[in-house]
Amino acid sequence: MQYELFSDGDFTQDTPFTGRSVCALGSFSLSSKALQERLLSMGADFKPSTKVSRNVHFVLVGRGAPQDQLEYLQTLAFNGYYPKVLNPAQLDDLLAGHYAPYRVPEKIQKQLHLTLRHYQQFQVDYSSGVNPLYTKELYISPDMQTPLDELFQRLGDHGIYANSYIDDTTDVLVISDNTLECLKRGETNEILHYIEDIYNKSRAQAYRYVMTTEGQLLSFLMR
Repeated sequence: MQYELFSDGDFTQDTPFTGRSVCALGSFSLSSKALQERLLSMGADFKPSTKVSRNVHFVLVGRGAPQDQLEYLQTLAFNGYYPKVLNPAQLDDLLAGHYAPYRVPEKIQKQLHLTLRHYQQFQVDYSSGVNPLYTKELYISPDMQTPLDELFQRLGDHGIYANSYIDDTTDVLVISDNTLECLKRGETNEILHYIEDIYNKSRAQAYRYVMTTEGQLLSFLMR
């Protein structure tokens, strides 16, 4: 009798992998061929050549996973994309039929969570002798200590545009010093929620907003 790795009963239309794109990094208890056959039998969209990307639902991380791909997972998280990452033990658990903890939505959506890293990586640089905000469009968060009329006037005097909302023309986000403290503590507030919501609903695939604080901005304007 011809040996069959999987019987017809192994093919199901309702697994966490059904209709989901899967990327496998490194090696697992199953051979590469056996893992591919198993994933395909469970309805996965899987090719051995698939790389980590924002269009992947699952990333299987095995032994010897390429470091550049693991680092790219961090880049995706920075931009609001969180594929489901499974280690070998979790993969074995899923393959054993324990599906509930591993289900993910079919539609991939951005779910940005702002952290201190976003602020640190995209800060306004005031160190040069020129005005880094000249002709830029600023979002001024409503929880500033400085009266907004006064702040808007000072910005206009420096050739800087400002709004109390974020749209496609916004270049720089001005947050309060209190909001920065929230980021430092790993907390959130209404302002951060608003920024996240605007970005998540946009068509942008990468976080791009330069950030500064009220205190830093005032120090620059009063030079």
